[in-house]
Amino acid sequence: MSAHASPNIITDGLVFLYDTDDGKSYKGEPTTNLITSNGIDFSTFSSYNTLIRSRVSDSNSPSGYACEMEYPDGGVNTASRIRFGDSTNIPTSGNAFVSIMAKFQGGPSSNITPRVYSGSSWQTLAPLDGGSAYLTSEYRRFGVYAYLGTGSGGPLPAFSMTQNNSNNQVGQKTRWHSPQVELKTHATPFVDGTRSATQGLIDRTGNSTIDLSPASYDSNAQITFDGTDDYITAGNPTELQFIYSDPFSLEVWIKADDLSGFNHVIGKTYGNYRLSVTSSGYSFRLDSNNLTTNAGTPVVGEWQHVVATWEPSTSTARVYVNGVLEQSVTDATVDWTYTSANFQLGNSPGENYHFNGTIPAARVYSKTVTSAEVLQSYNATKDRFIR
Repeated sequence: MSAHASPNIITDGLVFLYDTDDGKSYKGEPTTNLITSNGIDFSTFSSYNTLIRSRVSDSNSPSGYACEMEYPDGGVNTASRIRFGDSTNIPTSGNAFVSIMAKFQGGPSSNITPRVYSGSSWQTLAPLDGGSAYLTSEYRRFGVYAYLGTGSGGPLPAFSMTQNNSNNQVGQKTRWHSPQVELKTHATPFVDGTRSATQGLIDRTGNSTIDLSPASYDSNAQITFDGTDDYITAGNPTELQFIYSDPFSLEVWIKADDLSGFNHVIGKTYGNYRLSVTSSGYSFRLDSNNLTTNAGTPVVGEWQHVVATWEPSTSTARVYVNGVLEQSVTDATVDWTYTSANFQLGNSPGENYHFNGTIPAARVYSKTVTSAEVLQSYNATKDRFIR
């Protein structure tokens, strides 16, 4: 269960939410799948040698279809393969990351590995989950950073399976779906067509459009911030236009890779509201004042759950780290009004305070969450990060 789906997560007053562990929120790094729809639903494909292949309905596949291949006898050529789809979009030279979901089914257990053929060369796809190199009875994703080329079987795609069939077994079957070829060095979540910078990360409350254009990604296609020029922005929706008389709360999970300098985590800009971090602690700035300073003990490379709250009825700002109240400050002089600055994570709009690390989950509430609610949210999500 993803973090946001836990029944212990506070939903009252929630006006902004993203969670990169939730498939409904994190759709994936912007990319283009060079395989056309015909190839994805296997409506156009051809077979080589003696493999039996068919297009079958499969609820596990985003397209609703999968390709099923079967060895009709024990002596089948191990280089037998199927090709599918229209490869006109795929370059005939260079490199691309090729991936597909595959599983073994039916017949005796056998060592079957997926391979891709391009030009005159075979390349073995590795399991992206780090598990067995062979197909198993459950769908798993396999991929390889492949070189492209032309030839008897190229250009890509030309997926194949190979097996150790020393016992002359028959009836071996495999199923394949979600083929993807993308001009990247790593796999991203499957997409039929193109996933834009505003389609990759969704605000589950529906109040904001998140733009990933300035962000970077690691080898697992997860959003990361390099401390130099990375950030993500959610624009300036009405729901995030808090002023001094509005109660609100900011909640994030973060892991810092570098704490030198001043690092903006979440919020707006100077003269408004924002949560930042340095090696000395977390700073919750309201108006033009750092109401809380050096709250908590940030540690490079460690996950921390951070919540900042503003309670206008008592003019009190609070910062909690890992469910514990670290600092509470009251200042009746705080007074800021509307600003058109964008709401951002990883940097402060118009400034150069880039965060270096990871912010996989963020929530904003139009209320002052209580100490009990902070602890409840921390306990509901900590097992994902702190082991």
